[in-house]
Amino acid sequence: MLDKGQIKDWDGEPEKPADAATPPPEARKDIGAMIMEAREALPTGERVTLTPEQAAARKRRGQWLALALFAFVIVVFVLTMNKVGSGMGLPEVYKGG
Repeated sequence: MLDKGQIKDWDGEPEKPADAATPPPEARKDIGAMIMEAREALPTGERVTLTPEQAAARKRRGQWLALALFAFVIVVFVLTMNKVGSGMGLPEVYKGG
């Protein structure tokens, strides 16, 4: 904020401080800003207790997921070693044939 003493040819009154309680109309938030706004989580006191069947199903899903991930890693490793072993991607000079 500038006052009279800060500019030589000032003709106006000093600016009044902005009222913090009312935001200016151009500062209205859009829907994206409201969705992405940080909010604090409020504890509700609710707890979820799994039944033995649900716990067993969760464990089974986790085991199958681990097995599928391990199988994927093995397939990628085997394919990579196959390509490297056959000299795929190397110029003819290095293939030794």
